[in-house]
Amino acid sequence: MPYLWKFKKFPEGVVDPRQLRILIFLRNNGPHASSEIARTLGYPVKFTRKTLQLLRRMGAVEVYLKPGKSLEDYGGRA
Repeated sequence: MPYLWKFKKFPEGVVDPRQLRILIFLRNNGPHASSEIARTLGYPVKFTRKTLQLLRRMGAVEVYLKPGKSLEDYGGRA
């Protein structure tokens, strides 16, 4: 199950321009996996993951698990 990162708010204080670019991407495009963010913005995956962890500690983003199946997948036939 992939982790999805979601924009929460812009942090107060000075933010690195690359961090700001990640935040703007998430705000404009909704939740994404770190590998998708890295590929889209052209950043190394390791840098993107570390940056997202830092932004999470700052309260700027949140992370959650995307379930492999949705509720509709578990529904029975009527």
